[in-house]
Amino acid sequence: MQSGLEQPRVSVVVPVFNGRPFLAELVQSLLAQDYPNLDIVFSDGGSSDGSVEYLKAISDPRVRVIEQPVGTTAAENWTAASAASVGEFTKLICQDDLLYPSAITHQVQDLLEFPESVMAVALRDIVDARGTVRYRGRGLAKVARGIRTMTASSLIRSSYLAGTNVIGEPLAVLFRTTSLLHHLPWRDDNPLMLDLSMYERVASDGTAVVRWESVGAFRVSGASWSTRLAREQGEQTRRWQHEFANGAQPPVSTRERFEAHVGRHRQILTRRVAYAVLGWQGALAAPKRG
Repeated sequence: MQSGLEQPRVSVVVPVFNGRPFLAELVQSLLAQDYPNLDIVFSDGGSSDGSVEYLKAISDPRVRVIEQPVGTTAAENWTAASAASVGEFTKLICQDDLLYPSAITHQVQDLLEFPESVMAVALRDIVDARGTVRYRGRGLAKVARGIRTMTASSLIRSSYLAGTNVIGEPLAVLFRTTSLLHHLPWRDDNPLMLDLSMYERVASDGTAVVRWESVGAFRVSGASWSTRLAREQGEQTRRWQHEFANGAQPPVSTRERFEAHVGRHRQILTRRVAYAVLGWQGALAAPKRG
């Protein structure tokens, strides 16, 4: 086993904006990583809820806090956080999500084993606002189970056909930093496709290595999930699919267009049902801080 200094440095970058309700749980999950050479960067985009003060009180030497001006957009903050990376590999994670203890260790191993890969992707669990796991091992729809490497562009095509981001939220991805930085900035011209549009650009650089286990958890809460959001996500997915189909190589077939149309509507219906059930159960309410 290599010592921490001999292993590649990994930067975990976290864009923050009024994320205080869930920050403590996220911070705990990051500081509990068993990977020894971590750089953890929080980029605050103008919070007014005590997030900055909480983060600056963290005494761990691995942690850095940078601040953006009030009015910084989500895409600008994601870009500033990513640009602050000093590691060979970079993981971006949103303020209310979680990483499991060996997430970084496993995905670094994946990228070292497959040096031609520009990103490592994995499954993730979905938890509610209380932290209860609602769905396990989600992601990578339409990808052959057990496959270890594939062209990253084929993952993007799978997203087109499924009508959803099959790679998942950034918590499930570890980038080679050089490729991520090359494709900055994160773009929010189609805001709910913020992550997928970056994956699409990075995918043009090479292959992806796949891990068939969950490396963390994506949190659903009332702050981010609603039936209204389901409708908006469906429309923005439609726009992204249209742009993808216009430039795809090889060209998208008539059958694939139909499959993509059906996949998108299936995802809209699935989200609406899930949001309704979670809302009825009261599982979307943020916990109160003590």
